[in-house]
Order: sequence, then C-alpha cells, then structure tokens
Amino acid sequence: MSQRTRGFRLRAKIFLFSAVLLGIILSSNLYAITSLYALHRIFLEIKNQSVSGLLMISQIQNRVGIILAEDKRYILFAPLPPESPSPVESELPLLLALLKTLPHPDTTTDNFVHGTLAAASGLIDAIGKEKEALKNGNRSLAIAISRGSTGPLLIYMAGLLRDLKEGYQRTLERRIAETTAREEQMTTVSIEMTAIGSLLVLLLLVSFSRMVLVPINALIAGTRRISQGAFHNPVTLTNTDEMGDLARALNEMAHRLGELSRKKSEFVTVASHELRTPLTSIRGFISMLKRQALGPLNEEQQKSLTVVGEEIDHLVDLVNQLLDLGRIEAGQMRIDLHPLELRNFLDRIIERYRVAAEGSGRRFEARIDPELPDTIRTDANKLAQILDNLLGNAFKFTQEGEEIRISVTREMTSLRFEIADTGIGIPPENLPFLFDKFYQVAPFDIRTKEGLGLGLAVTKGIVVTMGGSIEIAQNSPKGTVFIVSLPLLFEEGTHA
Repeated sequence: MSQRTRGFRLRAKIFLFSAVLLGIILSSNLYAITSLYALHRIFLEIKNQSVSGLLMISQIQNRVGIILAEDKRYILFAPLPPESPSPVESELPLLLALLKTLPHPDTTTDNFVHGTLAAASGLIDAIGKEKEALKNGNRSLAIAISRGSTGPLLIYMAGLLRDLKEGYQRTLERRIAETTAREEQMTTVSIEMTAIGSLLVLLLLVSFSRMVLVPINALIAGTRRISQGAFHNPVTLTNTDEMGDLARALNEMAHRLGELSRKKSEFVTVASHELRTPLTSIRGFISMLKRQALGPLNEEQQKSLTVVGEEIDHLVDLVNQLLDLGRIEAGQMRIDLHPLELRNFLDRIIERYRVAAEGSGRRFEARIDPELPDTIRTDANKLAQILDNLLGNAFKFTQEGEEIRISVTREMTSLRFEIADTGIGIPPENLPFLFDKFYQVAPFDIRTKEGLGLGLAVTKGIVVTMGGSIEIAQNSPKGTVFIVSLPLLFEEGTHA
C-alpha cells in the first residue's frame, strides 16, 4: 500500500469521525440552539435598554452633582467680571448628549426622559442668565438666579432621574423574570436531548484517542525530549501513516539539530582555547609592566594598565566559562573528590565576601549550621566556583545599604546552601529561563550589568554534575534566593 493511500485512510477516518460527531451535536442540540438564540435576543434587549439606561443614569446623576457644585463655586468665587468661562459650560453639552441617548423601553420612561430634557433646557437658560449677571458685575443677581432657578431645576432633574432609574430597574426585573422562566424550560429539554448524544460522543472520543491521540502524545513526548537536548531518535513511533511520517521528520530534524549543537560547542571550545593562550600572555606582560620590570611607569600609565588588566581578567573569566560550558555539554566535566575541612573552607569564603561588603557599603550575613561535619569529600574548586558565582551575582545586583546572606545547613544526606539578597530581584516570568546559557533578564541594548549570561548556566551544570540540584525563588520583600543542595560525602572510616 502506497504512502498516499495510507495517508488518505487516516484523513478519511478523521473526516468520518468529525461528520458523525457534528451530526450528533446538531441533532441533539437543535432545540437548545434555537432557545439560546431567543435568550440572546432577550439579553440584547436588556443590555441595550435597561442596563444601558441604568449605567447612563448613574453618569447623568454624577454630572448633575458636578454642575450643582461647580455652579455655586463659580458664582460665589469668580472675579467680576469673570476672567474664564464657568466649568459648567463644558459639562452641559455632555449632560445633554447623555440625556438624548437615553433608551425609551416604555411610555413611562419616555415621559421621564422628555421631562428631564425640558429641565435641562431650562437649566441652560438659567445658567446663561447667571453668566450675563456676572459679566455685568452683579453677583447678587447671579446668586438669586442660582437659588431661584438653577438650584431648583437641578433638584427637580435629580428627582426625575431617580424616578427614571426606578423605571429602568422595574423593566430590568421583569425581563429577567421572563428570561429565567425561558431558560429553565430550555435547560430541561436540552439536558434530556443531549444525554444520549453525550454518551455517543464519549464512545467516539475513546475510539478517536486510540487512533490519533496516542501517536500525538508520543510526538509531544519526543518534542519535549528534543527541547531537553536528546537528539538521537527522540520520537519512537512505528505508524506508517501521516503520524509516522511526522515522527520520522522530527527524528531527522533532531539529528540535524544535534549535529549543529555539537559543531557549535566544538567551535566555542576551540575558540575559547585559542583565546585563552594569548589572553594569558597579555595578562603576564601587563603584570610585568605593572611591576615596572620593563621600565618605569608614571602614575597615569599605572592607572591605565590597571584598567586594561581588569578587562583582561574579565575576558579570561568569560573564556573559562565558555570552556566550562563546553565541557558540561560534552559530559567531560571532571569532579575530583578530596577531603575538605568544610568549616575552614567556608570561613575563608565568608571572610573574603565580608571584606568586600564592608568596602562597598553592603550588609553581609553568614549563618552556619553548628551541626555541619568537620571534614567532607568534595571538589573544593568546583564548590568554590559555585559559591563565587552565586555570591558574585548577589553583589552585582545589590546596591549600597542592601543585604546579602549565605546560609549553610545540613539536611540528612545533603548540604544546603542558600544565598539570598535584597537587590533588584527577578520578574517571575524570567525565572524559568534563568539557567539557560546566554540568557539575561534585560535586553542586550539596555543591559546595565556586565556578563554574557553564562555564570548561572555553568553553575547549574557543575551542581548537576556533582549530583545536586539548584533552585531559584523570589526573596521577601524583594530580591532573589538561590538554593543549592549537594550530596554529603564522607571519608571512608569517618562518620557524620
């Protein structure tokens, strides 16, 4: 059987399933669809008439209150003649526009609306007279007009609006009662009609899952393995239809991605090796120049060499990170286990960062579990690299006056290191990607901190290679917390 025939068979099955399913849904829910359409029309009437009217009444009442307050304030305090128009003049057009758009669901509300419009027209005339009186310098006449015409008209309008609002509410309650009765009738009939259809749909779904969903799940699992770096035949599916073709295409794509990843890692490793040798030579010559082994230097030259030396050290660190990342990805990261006096090791690191904190105005706190063993077996260089990366990050993203804290505790068969800071923190949406290589929270063109986004990727690789785990969370009230758990190993013949 050809590929074309096998493909048509799968498409035919899907088409047949869809047609049967559609027929069941249409036949069992025809009444429900008709009733829903009727309900939809009722709800539109409620929305366009009663609900819309209530919302607009609230806005109009608010405008009336504003007009009343602004009119009194303007009459009492405006200079004679007024230097600027009354704020009421800008509110009146909005009030009239709202009144003209009020819905008229019945005769009663129609009468209320016309009465309100008439009151608004009288209000415009009264406010015009007030304005003329103020323009002529007669504040007493303006106050008299406000008390005798404007104020009563506004109060009368407020009463009409209140009655109109009650009318909208009564109409709304009546329509809701009608809708509820219609909905109960529709629900009863629809439940009865869809019960049989639902059972048939369930049977069809079970059959469909065996035919399509099982291969789809296999494809999803394969793509997840690809995203995790498994490029050798990640999809295991023996189907000979379109699903099988897709699986084979994914496997071929994964193979090519693996080749590209391998070549990229090889290039980064070779380039890093080639860069490290000249950088080391440059660092050595700079050291000789700073010691004035090649001749005396003035103060300005010494400062320039110091800056160049710092930049070279930064480049060497980046090259070393690239080399470490290449070893981790190639599975060639070596862990050399040797006895380590844990307390002395931690004291040296803590003292180094305490001095750095004092020099930069930051607060540094260390909490060491008194139950820690004196000696463990670990790779001291890798452990120091982990702590230096995390503490260096904490210092990098905190400012003067903020706090960095390191806690070391024992948890059964593991050591737990917690590095927390109260710095700028990391948005929650960025946390899942923080250990990806070359990932940084800020875009490259607005970044304010140096680095290529390799430190945390290397740190995680070392932690995982040592058999541990690393997590990140937000600190409270602000900042970041890194939690590293490493297996606790002892020398043979020693005990915890």
